[in-house]
Amino acid sequence: MTARPPAPVALAGRYVMLEPLRIDHVPDLFAAQRGLETDWGWLPVSAPRSQAEMRLIVEQRLAQQAAGGAFLFAVMDARIRRPVGWIAYLDICVIDQRLDVGWHWIGGALAESYATVEIHLLLVQHAFDLGFTRVQWQLDDLDRNGHHTMRQIGAVREGLLQRHQKRPDGTWRDTVLYAVLAPSRAAPPGGFANLSLTAGPSPAPAPASGPWPAPAPAQAPVQGRRPPLGLPPGGAAYLP
Repeated sequence: MTARPPAPVALAGRYVMLEPLRIDHVPDLFAAQRGLETDWGWLPVSAPRSQAEMRLIVEQRLAQQAAGGAFLFAVMDARIRRPVGWIAYLDICVIDQRLDVGWHWIGGALAESYATVEIHLLLVQHAFDLGFTRVQWQLDDLDRNGHHTMRQIGAVREGLLQRHQKRPDGTWRDTVLYAVLAPSRAAPPGGFANLSLTAGPSPAPAPASGPWPAPAPAQAPVQGRRPPLGLPPGGAAYLP
């Protein structure tokens, strides 16, 4: 039995909506990213310095999608229905029922929120719904935020690939491999209690006051790296 390849679909959560990436998303994407050095530090390209550069990157990613090598989602702020980032299914293999999740960045008001965890949960659940039995991530070993997110969703750290890939600045990165298997195959420690998100027609409205969604408390950077973001305070599990 083979999995079904990803097709255009909208996935709705509490804080975000995911919809297929389009060229007309470029102006809002550049507005969300401009001036930020956040998650672009972990992508294999430099952050765009103009809307034209952002358009070129989106065109390249959509060409990769057209060739069957990826499927990209725009990350929409559910309050305003505008794109503030993107994320992708990569290395899609329907025969082996596995795919990667990557090319993730998020800016705007959601950059310091719990939304990152929700994005990954939505994509894991959707992959399982399509018949994939293995979802995996390849993270830069220095990406502390990414490692925190993997722990939040119950992903298993499977190994380290040393001197695996060059960063845009020319330095070499070690890559950490994480994976989640479908419940019928195996369960990570703690089970799959968090994988209960379901797509719905509309997200919950924003609270009447205070930041939305609530950001994690500020933490001092460690060794020059930005503090971990996108996680509930005190290391508590994310409960959708």
